[in-house]
Amino acid sequence: MTDRSPISEWENTNRIDGVFSKKYIAELKNRGNSDLAHFIAKQKDNKSLVFILENLGYLPKNFDGKFLIPLLNHEYSKIRLLAAKNIAKLSNLDNTAILLQTYQKETDTSVKREIVSAIGRMRNPDNKKILIDLLQDNDPKIVCQAIRGLLVFENDSEVVEKLKPLINHPNEMVRTVIYKEFFAITESSQNKSPHPASHDCLKNVVVNSDVLQALKYVPDESIHLTFTSPPYYNARDYSIYPSYQHYLEFLEKVFRETHRITKEGRFLIVNTSPIIIPRVSRSHSSRRYPIPFDLHPYLVKMGWEFIDDIIWLKPESCVKNRIGGFM
Repeated sequence: MTDRSPISEWENTNRIDGVFSKKYIAELKNRGNSDLAHFIAKQKDNKSLVFILENLGYLPKNFDGKFLIPLLNHEYSKIRLLAAKNIAKLSNLDNTAILLQTYQKETDTSVKREIVSAIGRMRNPDNKKILIDLLQDNDPKIVCQAIRGLLVFENDSEVVEKLKPLINHPNEMVRTVIYKEFFAITESSQNKSPHPASHDCLKNVVVNSDVLQALKYVPDESIHLTFTSPPYYNARDYSIYPSYQHYLEFLEKVFRETHRITKEGRFLIVNTSPIIIPRVSRSHSSRRYPIPFDLHPYLVKMGWEFIDDIIWLKPESCVKNRIGGFM
C-alpha cells in the first residue's frame, strides 16, 4: 500500500534530482522537531542524510535535537562529523558529556576534531577542564581546536597559564597560534596606514636602486603584494655571487625586509626555478641548483606562510630565447 500521507506528498514535491531541496529542509525544520526527526529516521541512504545535516543551518534555542544523538554512532564517519557539528548549535549543555563519551571511543581523527570544536563552540565555562586536558593530545589539530575553544576565556588566568607554555610545543601550527595570541608585539596603529590603503609616496613610483638600500625607506606594513623574479644565482650574466650560500643569504636579507613592509595577510610571489651551471670542461659535470626548494626554509623561518606553487608553462618555442624575450 502506497503511503499517501501529507508529509509524503510534500516530500515528493520537494525533490531536486532525487535529493531534497534546502528550502524543503528549512520548512520542515520550522514545522517542528518531530517532523524533522521522523524525516531523518526514514532516510536509508548516506547521501540524503549528509545533505540534510549539511543544510540544517541555524537551530532555534528551543530546538530539541535529541534525534541527532544516535547519529554520533552512525557507521559513516561524515555523518558522525555532521551530527557533532549540529549538536554544537544546541543550547542544551547536557550534550557535553555525550560528546566527550563519543570522543573517547571515536577512531576517525576528523570526527574527533569536530567533537572538540563542538565542545569549544558551546562556550560553557564548565568545559574548560575538558579543553585543557585535550591540550595534551598527540594530534596537533585537536590541540589547535582545544586552544580555539579556550581563547573564548582569554581573560581567565587559569586558561592563560595553561596556554602560554604551548609556545614551546613541538608542532609549528600550535606555536604560531600561541605566539600570535600572547607574544606578538602589537605596535601602535598611529604610524600605520589603514589596512586596505597604501601610502601616497609609494603609488606609481619607479625606483632604480640597490634593493636592500631602497627597502630601508619603505614603512612597515605598507605593501599588499610583492612580485619578484630574483637573480638566478650565477646562471645569468647580470648576477655574480661568490657562492651559492652567499646567494641564499642575500635573498634572505631581501625577503626579511619584504616581510617587514608587507601588510598582515598579504602576499609575496617569487618567480624562480632550478638552474644549471654549465660544466667547466668535458672532464667535469654541470651542476643543478634547486633554488625554490633551498629558498623555502629561509622564507618559512622568517615568518612567511607557504600558500601554493604556480607552474609557469612556457611554450617550447619560447624557452630557447627567453633571455632575449618571447617570440
